Amino acid sequence: MVSPLTRRSLVAAGAAFAVPASARAQTTLPYGTIRIFIGYPSSGGSDSLVHVIAGALQQQIGRSVTVDYKPGPSGAAAGEQLKKSAPNGNTLAFIPSATMVGKLIRPDFPFNPQTDLQPLTLAGTYPTAFCVSPKIGVATLADYVQWLKAGDPQRARFGTTTPDSFTQYFGTMVGREIGVPLESVPYRGARPLVADLEEGRIPAGTGGITSFLTPQRGGRLKVLMISAAKRLKVAPQVPTVVELGFPKLVQTNWYAFFAPPGMSAPLVAAWTAELRKALQSREVSEQLGQLGFEVQTSSPDELAERLASDFRNWKELLDSLGVKPIN
Repeated sequence: MVSPLTRRSLVAAGAAFAVPASARAQTTLPYGTIRIFIGYPSSGGSDSLVHVIAGALQQQIGRSVTVDYKPGPSGAAAGEQLKKSAPNGNTLAFIPSATMVGKLIRPDFPFNPQTDLQPLTLAGTYPTAFCVSPKIGVATLADYVQWLKAGDPQRARFGTTTPDSFTQYFGTMVGREIGVPLESVPYRGARPLVADLEEGRIPAGTGGITSFLTPQRGGRLKVLMISAAKRLKVAPQVPTVVELGFPKLVQTNWYAFFAPPGMSAPLVAAWTAELRKALQSREVSEQLGQLGFEVQTSSPDELAERLASDFRNWKELLDSLGVKPIN
């Protein structure tokens, strides 16, 4: 499904991004529509983030930018589609670290993040959140643990927006830390999980804070803690895992932009420059910050180095959890 950035959505994303034609991208960038793949359905955290960035980018480069949804298990379909795309500069992908971890777990994972994608730039970081349904009547993690121990085993279920990822394993680790094993239930993105939390069909859930802040503000769920070392300025009431006495649960996730493999060096340089410019603008940084997302950018080489380092760290953590590749 493709979501064009209409006049209305551009206004919502911030019409202040308009720049004079003389300041627009050089002719190194291709003409025609630019497509940005995301591996999740609409109305989730990925969707909210990418629409802010795409709206700014469209105004900045003077070309039409569309968001192309490729929903599937763990968000991997965006990378799979990008791997098969022509490296002509018309197609990019916005992919989270949560998706990449699947390569270490599933032999049938459809792409190799380190060889099948061309890194462009890091976009930013965000913590994982652990939340509960308002229907279970708990306000703190201590309340939740007491509620778990007072009922049947069905209470120990939690939904995860990204199966076979550290979004899921964060919930597993929470269970280990509180002494109550928790059972994960996979969801295809944040939207159905939030709906089930709101109605009490699932008691708890894990996902990026970017998917949960808006529903929390609307009373649809309650975020009990985030995997950060410091509280978020936009959610000062939400405690961190460090405050609650669980420093082993500190976890940082990221989103980044990638291009198809084989893209020419001039195109890689041009796209990296334009994406970093859009991300670093005050308007974009502020809007993304309201979603719990901290903008951080990088060079392509820095992103490749981070990905390689993270894969080593992820492997060590999975080994410590006893997680083996799924046959």
